[in-house]
Parts: sequence; structure tokens; C-alpha cells
Amino acid sequence: MSETAHHYTQPELTTGTLPGGVGAYLDGTDLLAKTQALRLSTVHESGWPHAALLSAGDVLAVSPQRIRFVVFPESTTTANLVRDGRLTLTLSLDGGMCELLMRARRLDHTSPDVPLAFFQADVELAKLHRAAYAAITSGITFALHDPSTVLRRWERQIAAMREAG
Repeated sequence: MSETAHHYTQPELTTGTLPGGVGAYLDGTDLLAKTQALRLSTVHESGWPHAALLSAGDVLAVSPQRIRFVVFPESTTTANLVRDGRLTLTLSLDGGMCELLMRARRLDHTSPDVPLAFFQADVELAKLHRAAYAAITSGITFALHDPSTVLRRWERQIAAMREAG
């Protein structure tokens, strides 16, 4: 069948571990070059999906099976995660869309420099969706208005997430 043919392609599945490219993207380094927004979806109490956008400065891969992330304590995302714990993190990767199905728990960790809620999530399933006829070349991307200020905040957040163990 031709690469341009339109047909369903099963996603590549990985159980319990981050795809290598995700771990590299979320390693807490070279943050100003990582301008793809990460979509974090939770389950609202009404049963509908709820979306939030995070940056590489808000998320840290701490092992091949686990990430940490920070969000506003008063947000709907925090309320959903405390109540339910399920989340999907989505980003473009290797010509497709990577979907991480995870379970999170709020950490007791606090930091005077980072007034955010800390969470840790374990990967249950990673799905890489690709189409034979096209490659995804980017996800939602952003341009920072004040890169140096944002970088300082991100670096404080990454340091605090590293300490949150």
C-alpha cells in the first residue's frame, strides 16, 4: 500500500515507560529551545475532559517511568488530579503524537521559590500515533515575551522538582 493511502494505523504502544524522546524533551535542560506546549488532560468532576497547557519548564522526567510537574494550586487541574489522579499528557514526537496515560498524586513538597502544587505521575501506557501519509512536524508552540525572566522561573521550578523526591 502506498504511503499516501488513507488507512488506520495502530498506535505504537509501550507499557509503563516513557518513550526515549519524551524523556530527553523533559530532562530539565535547554529549556529555551523547548517551545512545544504539552497538553495535560484531566477528568473534570462533570466527566468531561479538562485541558491545561504546560511547558518543558513545568515538567521533569525523573526516571523512565515517572514525571513530576507543577501547576497552580487553585486550578481546576489540581482539583481534578487530587480527586481522580488520571491524566493524559500529549506532545508531538518523532513525526506523530505521543499520548502518555498516567496516574498522578500530589506531593507534600513545597518550595518558597515555587508557590505551585507539585505532582508525581507514573506512566501506565504510552501511545505513539502516526499516519502513513503525513508527519506531524510540531505541536502547539509558543514564543516567550521575556525569555530571561521565564527561564529563571523555569530553572527554579526544575530545581524544586528535582528536590521533591
